[in-house]
Amino acid sequence: MKKIIFVIFICLFQLCSIGSMMGQTQPQPSKTEKKPVFIRDRFMFDFHHSFWMNAPERISPQKFNPGFTVSGMWDFLLPNKAPISFGLGVGFSYYTHFSNAMLKKDGSGIMQYYVIPENIDFSESKVTYNNINIPFEVRYRHHSGFKVSLGMRLGLTTGISYRYKGLDPLGTGARMNYKSYEVYNKAKFNYDIYARTGWKALGVYFCYQVTKIFDANKGPQIYPMTVGITVNFF
Repeated sequence: MKKIIFVIFICLFQLCSIGSMMGQTQPQPSKTEKKPVFIRDRFMFDFHHSFWMNAPERISPQKFNPGFTVSGMWDFLLPNKAPISFGLGVGFSYYTHFSNAMLKKDGSGIMQYYVIPENIDFSESKVTYNNINIPFEVRYRHHSGFKVSLGMRLGLTTGISYRYKGLDPLGTGARMNYKSYEVYNKAKFNYDIYARTGWKALGVYFCYQVTKIFDANKGPQIYPMTVGITVNFF
């Protein structure tokens, strides 16, 4: 997993470097021309909260499930200084889901949520989900700095894991602290749609994953919907 994240950040760095060099080689505008857009949304960081849609009703999620998406993209401008451009690149998304349930495989090999008994003291029960993806978006920028973008992403699931800290749910009294990567039947690919709007370097973000996290009939048919803020570095 660490190797995958390292490769992703190398790709993001290369994308941003190429974009910067392309910007430097472009001819400088004359005094009668409009100034070039400084923040071209080449490197974006989305910090968001996730709602895990379609989760079983017996599950009580935590109020805040933090996560993030980082993207490095080329910004393709249209000719004649049109306010519309297109973004294409590579990204990485990380989601969390804290709840009062454990995620485990049942006797039939299907992933299931098991609610932790109320008399069991625990401090953390968390599922993490992450993927690498290829985002594509359509962007509109106003000369005042206001901007809107609509996009879609095709992703490859890189991992799902479960973390538990607390007393043994079986009631043995033993204190447990472990992380399990034995989460099976995860969907290999995922697809989502998203939108951003904001002013210059800051914005708000919304994303809806169309596909489920697990294969049909082999796990809870959940999918994340996220809201948050976006920071554009350059």
